Amino acid sequence: SESVLIVERVDRVIVGFVAGTSGLGRLYKQLLFHPFRLIFSLKTSLLSPSKIYKIVEILFISKDDNASVDIPKHELLSIVVNPIYQGGGHAENLFKALCVHFKAEGVNSFSIIVGSNLDRAHAFYKKMGSIPLKEMQVHKGSNSVIYLKNLSL
Repeated sequence: SESVLIVERVDRVIVGFVAGTSGLGRLYKQLLFHPFRLIFSLKTSLLSPSKIYKIVEILFISKDDNASVDIPKHELLSIVVNPIYQGGGHAENLFKALCVHFKAEGVNSFSIIVGSNLDRAHAFYKKMGSIPLKEMQVHKGSNSVIYLKNLSL
């Protein structure tokens, strides 16, 4: 109930999606209330020690890291477009649809966390009007940039 998944279709074919949430803490709590579904959905990841480590890293990102900058609790979690359909404006459509959704919920801004090495993603979010706020480390040895998308402009 705290998250949204918006799908982009061409005819009847799903070409991409965007997922957003009004707070990861709430999302994690809801997942923990359904432990059997959670374990089932993570069954392949639970067999990989490196994936388990990354999941634990995400769960225990220090809140103190964000104390110096006001980072919104609303967040774009993931945006994906099938490579066959990339370059057709689908990512822009999805991003704008998430903006419309958040605005309708009364949200003034949201954050996006992007791995430092994802040059195309950085270019995309800047093109969409997002501004980099700060750099942080989500996974050990790998930096990420937190972007802010202001919806009140």
